[in-house]
Amino acid sequence: MGSQHRDEPQNRRGRHDNRGQTTIDFAIGVSVFLAVLLFIFLFLPGILSPFTASAQDETVSANRAADQLASGMLASPSEPYVLDSYCTVAFFENRNADCQFQKGNLESQLGVDTTYQFVNVSLRGNLTAPSGTQEYMCWDGDGPDTGLVNTSTCDESPGSDDPDDTHFTRGDPVPTSQASVTSVRVVTIDGHDVTLYVEMW
Repeated sequence: MGSQHRDEPQNRRGRHDNRGQTTIDFAIGVSVFLAVLLFIFLFLPGILSPFTASAQDETVSANRAADQLASGMLASPSEPYVLDSYCTVAFFENRNADCQFQKGNLESQLGVDTTYQFVNVSLRGNLTAPSGTQEYMCWDGDGPDTGLVNTSTCDESPGSDDPDDTHFTRGDPVPTSQASVTSVRVVTIDGHDVTLYVEMW
């Protein structure tokens, strides 16, 4: 009887010491777990990206819209970045003209998804001091400086109904409390070098 009681603990110890798990098994299991976890963190945002807007989407859209305006809609494809004054005025006035666009809202003209993207287009420069601060440009149709002028020279403020003055800014106001993406192109209009801004958010 005494020998049986002495052998029992040894058998129990033997069973516990002969387990199948080793340090290598544990390391492999943890490695697989971490790899799966890393995969989820890396690829889950990509799976959800069709349903959320990203800065990358806005960057691509802003660059495409800027190229579209500077090379086709407001300029001749054979002479890109040289804007046609007549078509540029018609675009910012949003009226039909014999140009590469039809009257409509800005987003549809530029092919922007209105469900989560907003856009603003403007021409800026400084005709009086080329190295100075850029101002919004204006087309003065009846003043002494008929043609392209700084906004401060125009007779009417932006948003006025004066048919002779066209302020070269169009779209929703760019928010100051939200991140936006800006694409710029240096263009020529009425013999002046100015900058075309396309801002999206």
